[in-house]
Amino acid sequence: MKLKVFIGIFISCLFIYLTFRQVDFEKMIDALKAAKYYWLLPSFIFMGLSHLLRALRWQYLMSPVKQIKVRSLFSALMIGYAANNIFPLRLGEFLRAYAIGKSEKISKSASFATVVVERFVLDLMALLILLVITLQFYPGQLPYHELVKIGGYLLLVCTLGLILLIVFLMKMTEPTLRFLEKLFPPKFYEKLEPKFHSFLSGCEVFKKTHHYFAIFFSTLIIWLLYIASVYILFYVFDFTYLFDLNVWSSIIILVVVTFSIMLPSAPGALGTYHFLCTEVLNYFGVPDNEAVSYSLISHAMNVLPFTIIGIIYFWKENLKISDVSGSGNFDNPDSPEPLQV
Repeated sequence: MKLKVFIGIFISCLFIYLTFRQVDFEKMIDALKAAKYYWLLPSFIFMGLSHLLRALRWQYLMSPVKQIKVRSLFSALMIGYAANNIFPLRLGEFLRAYAIGKSEKISKSASFATVVVERFVLDLMALLILLVITLQFYPGQLPYHELVKIGGYLLLVCTLGLILLIVFLMKMTEPTLRFLEKLFPPKFYEKLEPKFHSFLSGCEVFKKTHHYFAIFFSTLIIWLLYIASVYILFYVFDFTYLFDLNVWSSIIILVVVTFSIMLPSAPGALGTYHFLCTEVLNYFGVPDNEAVSYSLISHAMNVLPFTIIGIIYFWKENLKISDVSGSGNFDNPDSPEPLQV
């Protein structure tokens, strides 16, 4: 784990250097001073609405496990976001499942299964659809076109692989578990098998066909709100007027910076986000100073306010820093032990 943290920090430092290596800091500061910061408010509102819709969508995913209020799910969601921006290795996804499991007295493996479905099935499929649409209809070639295509193919393989695993676990539970048993050492599998059963309870939403439309529609709106949030930030620096940036530009930026969040890095995609965002803006003709300024504001807009909100919820839920790491009983909602990762 320490090696992974070190690699992430190293990659972030490398990308920070690559981002700022040709920047004229005086001109960058001038661009930041001239920015129209009142446009941050609608961007923040769009992002806030997307998070609220995420909590609503999570409610549908959690319904086979337990009916939970959107307010509680929003709290856990914000706690997870804050943890991802503060702690390494995306521990926020685990802490999010831990927080809702603890507050609602449900299996944390089941709640984590819904997080996996949301993150690695719904969101990745939405990203892939957005990527395919962009590749098919964008009137030009994407920046890093071949790399983006390769990344898209890898995501497709991983997503389909996860979907197949879930389907096999649901339709042929015992044969699939016997197959998985052969892949792991016996002692490790003994601890893992109960978690597979809890994980399956979090996948029961796939049997609730009346939820399909609501889940699909909420996912569509969430990603439209993301696009709108990126697009609105263009007005902070007058990019729509100066460089003719449009909705297509915001979609491409969204796709690329989403890939940047998946790369190993320090918490909050530090460096990777800024570099790839700047590179895409350079592709659209935006100079380094203005492009880096946009990447700084965009990243701060996505990280700072929601990290603060998450910390407030973390405090209100009486969670502890020790809940973020260490080992403990992942399935016992009353366990005082920290989350197992």
